[in-house]
Amino acid sequence: FHLRGEESDMDESFVCGWARHYSIPCHTLQANTIAYAKECSISIEMAAREIRYDWFRRLKKKYGYDYIAVAHHSNDNAETLILNLVRGAGIAGIRGMKSLDPESGVIRPLLVYSRQDIEKYLAKHNIPYRTDHTNLESDFARNRIRNLVLPQLEKINPSVISTLNRDMRHYAAASSILEKMARQKRERLCRTVFEADSGFLQVVKSSTARDFMIKMLVAYHQFHIKVADLMEEEEYGYWLYELLRPYGFNSAQVEDFSLGLAMSEVKRIVSPTHIAVKERGYIKVYEKSLSEKNPTLYIDAVDSRVELPLSGGVLLVLERADISEIDTIMHSANGIHLVVDAAKLIFPLELRNISAGDKFSPFGMTGMKKLNDYLSDIKIDNLLKERVPVLCNGGEKENPGNIICMPGLQISNRYRITDKSQSCIVISIL
Repeated sequence: FHLRGEESDMDESFVCGWARHYSIPCHTLQANTIAYAKECSISIEMAAREIRYDWFRRLKKKYGYDYIAVAHHSNDNAETLILNLVRGAGIAGIRGMKSLDPESGVIRPLLVYSRQDIEKYLAKHNIPYRTDHTNLESDFARNRIRNLVLPQLEKINPSVISTLNRDMRHYAAASSILEKMARQKRERLCRTVFEADSGFLQVVKSSTARDFMIKMLVAYHQFHIKVADLMEEEEYGYWLYELLRPYGFNSAQVEDFSLGLAMSEVKRIVSPTHIAVKERGYIKVYEKSLSEKNPTLYIDAVDSRVELPLSGGVLLVLERADISEIDTIMHSANGIHLVVDAAKLIFPLELRNISAGDKFSPFGMTGMKKLNDYLSDIKIDNLLKERVPVLCNGGEKENPGNIICMPGLQISNRYRITDKSQSCIVISIL
């Protein structure tokens, strides 16, 4: 890791010599740990851990090894327990290390022995060893626990290491039971299917709006939970944490989130990878990329067919058509279609995200209405409202009537087909 200079070089030489003596293959790696830590914005400790375990996994795969054996002992396990308790890792963090971790292929054959047991064995059999002097320093959190906290606990209970390790075995058993229960809760409460008859879509005011939501959200949707069903559970806050934890949400976020479940306002929490939203009686979890807005695009002409890819695998298509084809187009099952009068369009058209002050005249109305108010009225999800596409007429950006439509949802009455219309443009979300 290039952190201890000559001492580290001597450690490497010692290990390589021991391996040669017993004819055991020895692999070595040198890494710029400080540069890696800065690049990834993580601590030196975490950087060193990531570097070595990534290397171990590559060696295991390259040479077909069965396991990665590491030298953690019961003192390490006790230190980890205290560290996790201080950091608030939840029950998953207090069950301790596993002697065998099938997922990672890591085994810890020394976990049942204390550091003192190992040192006595080395002394009894005259086995040489080396000590990392930085273990005696208290610069890192784990070292402070090792050098300052555990000695004080040993004054209270001389067998504190074995006591904590025994407790962790009990915690692991309890954790295993709770994980099984959590899987049952997930099967009962979480709905991953996202279709027109999904519960939280029933409040949406039109079938077109429901179809639009499915198109725009299905690629990001992870699951949804009915709040009333969740709150029937005893300790529902704990179960909500267990359901959200795999998606990167921490206990503080979920605790605050669960406190507002009985209230009517919208609540939202964000993890590094996901977003959870509570609104209209449901908790919905989406990939975080849903919050990324589409870039502004311009359409210079629609002579035949124009295709514009939007996020989430959605395709916006503009196609010129004859008035006589409208009925066939509108009843097509492939996508959501809106039709506008081609003669009223001024190019280039602008496709952009919704803005706070946007107004239009919904089809069939003469007065103006804010787009946000319209979306609220038809019960579109709040998270989706922020990235609804808006198609605007060119050459009159300052005119509040320049909004042609929200593709997939509604056209402005100003651009509707009339008995005087001679040609049309079909705007489809596929």
